[in-house]
Amino acid sequence: MFGRYRLARSRHAAARLEAYEAAREDAIASHGLGPQLRVADIDRRAMEVWHQTWEGRTHASGAGGWNWPHLFAEHPRRAAVLPLAIWYGSDLCGLALGHASRHRAAGVRHTVTLTYAERRPEPPEVPLRKLVIPLAVAVARNYGLALGATRLRLRYPDRNLLWYYELLGFKVAWEDGKPVYCEQEI
Repeated sequence: MFGRYRLARSRHAAARLEAYEAAREDAIASHGLGPQLRVADIDRRAMEVWHQTWEGRTHASGAGGWNWPHLFAEHPRRAAVLPLAIWYGSDLCGLALGHASRHRAAGVRHTVTLTYAERRPEPPEVPLRKLVIPLAVAVARNYGLALGATRLRLRYPDRNLLWYYELLGFKVAWEDGKPVYCEQEI
């Protein structure tokens, strides 16, 4: 049992690294970014920087402000997790947390979900100010394609950003007059 799980974790780590690198290369090429852009798993260093630069701060809109160490600690410990840290040099610009759905009878995972995504609160200005969500979406899409997923979801979408998610190609799913998630085919 543990050998199979260890193998699955290794396969998913490799798929994440490929997704990170593809999104990084595309962002550098299409936005003229330098080699300082780094996309990686959330790790102890990311949580240390979060404590130093994000903790207790919120965005002017009031959005975000999540306790990332708590979210990361409480996220399911399974192989198909997507713990994303977006760096520009030593600046932790963004964090995202997601996962792939469980295997279906056909053996594929049909959905990758980004449950949380947030840009570092300002000031100082975030060097990747308008790129954190598109980068997180690109990573999740690449990861989903590697796993054979057909859908990408944004869970708990910020109502004030629905227009932006729609610009990125998402459709909003509503329930009782509230946005439940945003979804796009991949």
